[in-house]
Amino acid sequence: MFPTDNEFTILYITYFTMLIFMIFGSLKSKNKEFYKWNFVVFGIYLTIMIYLFSDSENFKYGNSLVILFYGGLFVISHFIIIGLIKLFKSVTKK
Repeated sequence: MFPTDNEFTILYITYFTMLIFMIFGSLKSKNKEFYKWNFVVFGIYLTIMIYLFSDSENFKYGNSLVILFYGGLFVISHFIIIGLIKLFKSVTKK
């Protein structure tokens, strides 16, 4: 069961954006190891979210907000951590 509300559509777009970012990063970057480990982390929380989305009981009685929160928390925190790592590397490099 995949809800199609506006909020969930934004969640799907963020997951798709992360996937595109990882693919382009692994193709263009010299540091393939960094993107390999990020693909592993992305795969882990994507698997967790697919498991949560597969049970329709998770969307009853207002639980869809919890699913939406954790889905957003995973991908947004991953974006923030990648950004902080890249920022730290660029500052310490100079």
